[in-house]
Amino acid sequence: MNSKILLAEASSLVRKAVEAAFPASEFEVRTASDGLAAVRLLPEWSPDAVLAALNLPGMDGYEIAAFLGSQPVYRPTAVFLLRGSFESLDMGKLAAVKYDGLVQKPFDGETLAAQVRAAIDRKRELPSLPEDPFAEPSPESASIPEPPDTGNLPEWTEGVEQKIRDLVRQEILRNQSEMEERARDIVSAEFKKVLVAELKAVDGRK
Repeated sequence: MNSKILLAEASSLVRKAVEAAFPASEFEVRTASDGLAAVRLLPEWSPDAVLAALNLPGMDGYEIAAFLGSQPVYRPTAVFLLRGSFESLDMGKLAAVKYDGLVQKPFDGETLAAQVRAAIDRKRELPSLPEDPFAEPSPESASIPEPPDTGNLPEWTEGVEQKIRDLVRQEILRNQSEMEERARDIVSAEFKKVLVAELKAVDGRK
């Protein structure tokens, strides 16, 4: 079975380069030119890997990664963030999300495909629990709010978009809070070590 790749990238040239990097005999690639369009494709496409540019209209790569991390059904999905050659990193946002690789553009196609392939294989090898009433929902039932049925394509309402943005914001804030707590613990532990060392030094001079 071919692996499914979802690419969120504004540049048509980069989209073509990524599509060319993944052999059609092994991968199926779908693309979106903005972050919101990519998120809309998630339930129907159920990708094995998501490649998202950091700089995107609608939702940027940080927000897409945060959204994927907030949904248990997408946690087995490999996430790669694409960074432009002269693009600065927001280290706070980057530290608050989970991802499998940070790819610098321009990239080597074979290397990128190998990295994504390895990440997908690694995720697939993770042990899974047997089906039970508490099992994770299928991708179709992930908690992206369902827009009303209009007969053809579903309508993407402002309410749907706002709920997704709220989920992303909550995930980033939760991760930042956890990181700050761990940082305080580390600082406290280091301070205690220094204090004990100073007290021993004082006792040694008496």
